[in-house]
Amino acid sequence: MSFIRNSFLTLLGTIGRVVFSMVSQIVISRVLGPVGKGLYTFLVQIPTVLVPLCSLGLNYANTYYIAKDPEDGKKAVGSSLAMAIILSTVMVVGVGVSYHFLKDGYMQAVTPLQLRLILLAIPFGLLNLYWLSVLWGMDSIGKYNLALMIQFIVLSLGVAVAAAFHRLTVTTGFGIWVAGNILTTLYMLPDMAKIVRWRFHTFSTSYIRQTLSYGAKSYLANVMMVINYRLDLFIITGFLPLSQVGLYATAVTLAEMVGYLGNAVNTALIPKLASGKDSLTFSLTPKVTRLTLMLTFLAALGMALIAYPLILLFFGARFSGAYYPLLLLLPGIVALSGSVVLSGDLMARGKPIYSSYSSGITVVLTLILDFTLIPLWGIIGASIASSLVYLSLFALNYAFYRRESGERLITVLIFTREDIREMTSFIKQASNKWVSRGRKGQDEDD
Repeated sequence: MSFIRNSFLTLLGTIGRVVFSMVSQIVISRVLGPVGKGLYTFLVQIPTVLVPLCSLGLNYANTYYIAKDPEDGKKAVGSSLAMAIILSTVMVVGVGVSYHFLKDGYMQAVTPLQLRLILLAIPFGLLNLYWLSVLWGMDSIGKYNLALMIQFIVLSLGVAVAAAFHRLTVTTGFGIWVAGNILTTLYMLPDMAKIVRWRFHTFSTSYIRQTLSYGAKSYLANVMMVINYRLDLFIITGFLPLSQVGLYATAVTLAEMVGYLGNAVNTALIPKLASGKDSLTFSLTPKVTRLTLMLTFLAALGMALIAYPLILLFFGARFSGAYYPLLLLLPGIVALSGSVVLSGDLMARGKPIYSSYSSGITVVLTLILDFTLIPLWGIIGASIASSLVYLSLFALNYAFYRRESGERLITVLIFTREDIREMTSFIKQASNKWVSRGRKGQDEDD
């Protein structure tokens, strides 16, 4: 039941992030237009991509070891802070040097003030990644989701207020996004302080070595997954005008909303599988996978039907060019939702190396397709490339999953009558529970 509760909490958190994300995206799109949104997206993507690239996989290691032994949480907090300081310093220096050489070319649209905001976002982004993994490993799913929500709340409210006072620019919008990162860290600070009793200066070298060893197995996969997910946007920035970046970013934003379900299920699934404390076993994975695929498919179908009027209504006619790229992204997003669950199962089995194999193969495919299709067909080519890569990733993750579990493809793809009965029963139980609570509240009022 705790798995269902955590999945439900994560799904609620996901819905909340979708709502706040839509608000901020609509305001930014309406005020800044395709060109301004393109530059804003480019600025956001720099720290967003650099942080996981330089994390060394310690976030996944934190979740894995803390789920097995919650006492490791005490070691993880201080150790994560120490590693965040070291690694973010390297990133800040690297970005500063890169800007010096690229400011008259690839990064010519980035101002010195925007550069300073990027450098400020990097250390907080990395520390957030590590501390979120502590909450995830300790199965504090409610606090985990609230921490994730802060970034979206701050951004949506901030850009709305800035727009109301006619102060929303690319720089102010990005500054608000950076502020969201800082406030997320401050939100988690009391919980982390409670775990280590305010002794943040203490860290465990043995724990760091242990997590580096585990992280090394998944780190390469993490790097390559980031390339698979984000490389297309950086290539578009190099080949096409910023207005095309803005259109593609809009298509990706809407497509990712469809795929949030897989992440919600995966967030709740990994700690339970890794801890081995519940009656929940790995036999649950096929059911979770086919349920996730079915629900994501239905969500994708709904998005395809309403996307065009949705874009016109909320983003405006200037963003109508995002419609066809969005349609082409949806098949890949459905496949990706199932791939995420299978990958989570393999990680919980202590086999993160499989993710490295599948990501390594698909990153080669990403490079080939992106550099071939984007120059030819622009953002349409980028969408086709992404969907083909995500479909390939699902196929590879399933192959490795079958090697470990022996499960046939039909068991992870085909929705069964038993699944329908269980879903119906769960919905009825949940409905009855809410009704009984409502009646109890009315009786107390009377």
